[in-house]
Amino acid sequence: MKPSADQIFHALDETILRSAAWLVPADQRTEWHREWHAELWHVRRSCSTTGSFSWPAQREITAFCLGSFPDAFCVLRQSWLDGSRPAHMPGVPRPSLDGSAAQYLLCLFAVLAVCVILARLLPGVHAEADSSRYQVSPGLILIQDARSGDNLTPSISVDLFRRWKGTHQRYLDQFAFYRTARENASLSSTLVARWRVTHASLNLFSLLGLQIQFTSAASEDDRNVPSVILSHETWTRDFGADPHIVGGLIRFGNRTGKIGGVLPYGSWRLPGQPDAWILEPDAQLASDTPEGALGYLLAHLTPQGESEMLGDRVPITSHDADANDLDLCGVSFANRLQGPWGLYRFALLLALLALPAVTSVTLGESNYSAHRPSRKITFIRWTFLGAKFALIASIANFASLDLSYWRASTYSPLAEFFQLVWCFSICLFGFRWALSDQRQRCPVCLRRVSHPAQVGLASRTFLGWNGTEMMCMGGHTLLHVPSLPTSWFSGQRWLYLDTSWEFLFADSGLL
Repeated sequence: MKPSADQIFHALDETILRSAAWLVPADQRTEWHREWHAELWHVRRSCSTTGSFSWPAQREITAFCLGSFPDAFCVLRQSWLDGSRPAHMPGVPRPSLDGSAAQYLLCLFAVLAVCVILARLLPGVHAEADSSRYQVSPGLILIQDARSGDNLTPSISVDLFRRWKGTHQRYLDQFAFYRTARENASLSSTLVARWRVTHASLNLFSLLGLQIQFTSAASEDDRNVPSVILSHETWTRDFGADPHIVGGLIRFGNRTGKIGGVLPYGSWRLPGQPDAWILEPDAQLASDTPEGALGYLLAHLTPQGESEMLGDRVPITSHDADANDLDLCGVSFANRLQGPWGLYRFALLLALLALPAVTSVTLGESNYSAHRPSRKITFIRWTFLGAKFALIASIANFASLDLSYWRASTYSPLAEFFQLVWCFSICLFGFRWALSDQRQRCPVCLRRVSHPAQVGLASRTFLGWNGTEMMCMGGHTLLHVPSLPTSWFSGQRWLYLDTSWEFLFADSGLL
């Protein structure tokens, strides 16, 4: 017997419902299918009024059956949410983070992890965070013309260096000199590069206490060949980070130098950003220096000199070869050797001091009832706020390093300034967000309050309460935020609900 069109569509509708039922959890599947099957019977009765087959009626019935799939997905999703919640006694609030609070902490932790990974991968950040990269011998000062002010510009002649080095000094016992100029470096027969070349005395790096990578022992034939130390950036850019270049020759104009090593990345903290250093004897350094050319003079303080160095700058009185007075000063390297940790602590302190000026640091007044939170719940609430502050402060530390030093191969005052600005901004606005988020969370379950409703009249602000009321969907609290702060209602208030409100949330699974 050939089936009729009604029988075919009846079978199709039943197949759709049974297919959707497989998406529903097994413990709810039978009841769910029974409810949809009963609704389908009513739909068929209302659509099939003529008793004969009708295409519009069947399309409407089939569309109704297809609506069972979104409903099944909704039931499945709700079961997952209910299954993720720990079991608890009805009427007792859970003293733990809900999904949204835990999600906020997870997002902050993910951002922190990304910042830490970038700090490990970026060479500039890695060098700046390594304390061994900016440690030089203690007791060093930079001597310059006092008229230079705070600008560390070349202001000392090589003649003054040789005269001081050749005479006994009461406060200074070691000296080193260097000057920087632009020169052509012949790397091969066909490749010529324009470098910033620093001509320095032989004891420069030993006085600073800097270690040189890939150094090679000097031979008898190297006495008249100056040693060339490459910067890490130059070694990577022009030599492909090849460690076997040590011992090779480089020609600077009419002179030839031998590569003696590579300076570690980020270890140079003195003024200037040279690509290479040529270490020369004092006599050769003086003869090669053009007339009137100035450089930098480094000096090491004796114990008596360190006792006189009370600040970052100390005046020095001296005379030139013609017995004319020289107004000099000694500048300490302390500011260049602090590292990023000192700047981070200073920026963090500034952010904490400025926080009360940009936002309210209170979390709102409380109106307790029989639903007063326990000490455990209060502890969890403050722990959650402290965790947000700690994560934001850590993010500010690593993010400011990533944004400021990702391309800094040498000491850069501009990079330090950017670190201070970035760290202060991230801490200030991050802490402001943390407090704002905390003020919108129920003190009992840490869920964000929702369903805002306007209460009262603006014309009766001074006679009655006027503002916004929000509700915790766990049934624990109401949050009242005034539209216009007054002397008797200046900030938000939490109203703790008693157990008589529980019947409204009994079916939500939130209590």
